[in-house]
Amino acid sequence: MFKRMSALLWLRLQIIFSNKSILLQILMPFGFVYFYKYLLDTQGGGGDQQALLLLATCLPFSLVMAVGNPITVIMSEEKEKGNLRTLLMSGVKGYEYLISTLILPIFLTLIVMGMVPLILGISINNLLNYSVIVLMTSIVIILFYLFLGLVTRSQVEAQIISIFAMLLVAFSPMVANLDKSMAKFVDYSFMGLFTEYVTKWDRFSWGETIQPSFSLVSWGVLLIICIFWVIKKKHRIY
Repeated sequence: MFKRMSALLWLRLQIIFSNKSILLQILMPFGFVYFYKYLLDTQGGGGDQQALLLLATCLPFSLVMAVGNPITVIMSEEKEKGNLRTLLMSGVKGYEYLISTLILPIFLTLIVMGMVPLILGISINNLLNYSVIVLMTSIVIILFYLFLGLVTRSQVEAQIISIFAMLLVAFSPMVANLDKSMAKFVDYSFMGLFTEYVTKWDRFSWGETIQPSFSLVSWGVLLIICIFWVIKKKHRIY
């Protein structure tokens, strides 16, 4: 198992370092955050409220660009080159494939979680709440993009679908503040708990977020089931 996991991780690293567009997607969000921070500073700043608004926008966008989009590109490239078929035929288990796909994105997620507030100059009051909510949301985002990567047939198709997925994920907190109907829709999505957290920063309570918390966990379970179903189906095909 360890050898197969190491081989899978090595394959992913090789794809990342050989594909400049993936490296650009991973690094680009940090440049955007610096740019938004610069704009905020040149306008005289807007206090903590403005900084939190930037966090609610920049953090999901950074997670989508640096963590989510590369997953679909890597997996579509694996399929185009026949690597996925080779892996499944060589005896790689579904859970091994899933775990190996999650390791690097989770590592990048930890970097994004630390760097974005640091760049924006935001002090995290409750580090535990922040870590749990962002990490849980990020894992579901990763699973979402993993599912998209499994069902898309080419890199072009993966990139097109990723654009719509990026709009859905990155701008959910912003849209939820503009319209009550959309806020209800976001509550039932996997971005609901994160949106509740950033909009109720000082008065956030787990007891008041049971529904979005349940939605987040439900999305995670549903996506895991769908991913294993797709992998099992591909096993039968190959």
